[in-house]
Amino acid sequence: MRKSVLKKTAALLMCIMMLFSSSACNLAEQIRNSLHVRITIQHDISVQEMTRLIVSAINDKRNTADVYSQIPSDQNDGLSYSYFYEYMNILRTVSTQDNNGKVVSFRIMSDDECLNLLGGDLINRYGQIKGAELMYSSDVEYPLYIFFSVKENGEVTLSKDWVTSIINIYNYSNHYFTLLDESNADAVKALLMPGFNGEEYTDEVVYAKAQMLCEFYRLRVMSNINEYEITRLVPGQMTVRIPETIAAEGDLFEDHIVSFTYQNGVYNIDDKINAANDINLVYLVRGDERLIRAGNEYSYSQLNSVIGSVPSTFSYDPDNNMIIVIYSDLVLRFDDVVMTGEDWEGSLTSIHLISSSIYSLGYNLYPGMTRSQVLMAYPFADETGYTITVNSGANEYEVTILFSEDGTVESVKVMNN
Repeated sequence: MRKSVLKKTAALLMCIMMLFSSSACNLAEQIRNSLHVRITIQHDISVQEMTRLIVSAINDKRNTADVYSQIPSDQNDGLSYSYFYEYMNILRTVSTQDNNGKVVSFRIMSDDECLNLLGGDLINRYGQIKGAELMYSSDVEYPLYIFFSVKENGEVTLSKDWVTSIINIYNYSNHYFTLLDESNADAVKALLMPGFNGEEYTDEVVYAKAQMLCEFYRLRVMSNINEYEITRLVPGQMTVRIPETIAAEGDLFEDHIVSFTYQNGVYNIDDKINAANDINLVYLVRGDERLIRAGNEYSYSQLNSVIGSVPSTFSYDPDNNMIIVIYSDLVLRFDDVVMTGEDWEGSLTSIHLISSSIYSLGYNLYPGMTRSQVLMAYPFADETGYTITVNSGANEYEVTILFSEDGTVESVKVMNN
C-alpha cells in the first residue's frame, strides 16, 4: 500500500516538473522572439539623432555602451564596440581640452562647410559627408567636428574606415610624443625616417634631427603632453598645437605646431624647429682662429693686418658710402664708410665665401661641403631653404647657403639684417 502511494506521488511530481519546464521554455522563447522583433523593427536614425547619441557618449563615458547599442547595425558599418569605445575616448579627450567643459548643443553643417573643412581628397574618398559642429557654453578656439558618411539612399553611417583611420593616426602621434618625452632619439629617428626622400638624408642625418628634436622638447617645451591641443583630426591628417615653448631668444613663450599625415601606407611627421642659434656663424674663421665679425667696424689697415694679405681689388660707391673688398676666395662688404686720408673705416655687413679655401663661417660651414655634411652640422637647415637666422641679441643675421649642380656648397654668406 505504502509503495503504491509513493509511486503515485513520484508520478505527480514528474508531471509538475515537466509542466514547469515547458512553461520556462515557452517564456524564454517569448523573450527571444520579443528581442528579435525589437531588433528587426529598429528604425534608421537621422544625422541629428546620430549626433545626439555621440554627444551623449562624449559627455559621459558611462553612456558609451548604451549609445553603441542604439545605433542600428546597418549604420555602424561593422564597427566593433572596442573600436567605438576607443573612438569615443579620443573625441572626449579632444572635446575637453583647454577646459572646454561639456557639449551643450550642436549644429549640422552644410555640404559646402564640410567640403571647406575636409578638402576635396577626403570627400572623393568617402563620398557625401554630413558633419556637425559641437557647441559649448562659451566659444572655443578649436571646435570639435564629427562626420558621417552618407549612403546613396540618404542613410548616415558611422564609417568604420573613418573611425579606424582616426584611431591609428591619434595613437601614432601619442607614440611619437611619448618617445620625445623619454628622449629616445633612436626610436624617434625610426618614426621620422620614412618621411625623408633624397640621398642627403642618411641614417646619421635623420638621427641628428631626432637628437635635436629630443633636445628641443627637453629644454624648450614647457607644456605637458596632456596639455597639447589637437586642432585638426580627420582620416590621415592630424595637427597638434603645443601651447608653451620657449622662443629661441629665451625670453618669450610661443606655440609650436606639429602635423601628422598618412598617405600611401606611410606616416609623415612635420615637426619643424629652427636651426640652432650658432653665433659663431657671424665670424670669419681660419683654422681655429676667429678673424673678423659681421657687424663690427674695421679700418682698411686693420683688415690687411688680420687677413694677412691685400685684396685683389675693391669697389667704392661714394653715393652709398659702401666698399666691396674682393679676395680670390672671399668678398667683404663695408657700409657707412668714412674716408680718412689713405685709409678708410666702415661697418662689416657681409662676409661671402665664394670658393673652397682655408676660411669658413664659424667652425662648420664652408664651400665644398655636401648637403649631408651641412645637415649633420645644422639638421633643420633644409626646412628653411638652407637659410639660417642668427640672433646675437642686438642684431639679427641671415646665413645663406647656395649649392652647385653637383650638390656641394658653392658659397656661403652671412649678412647683417
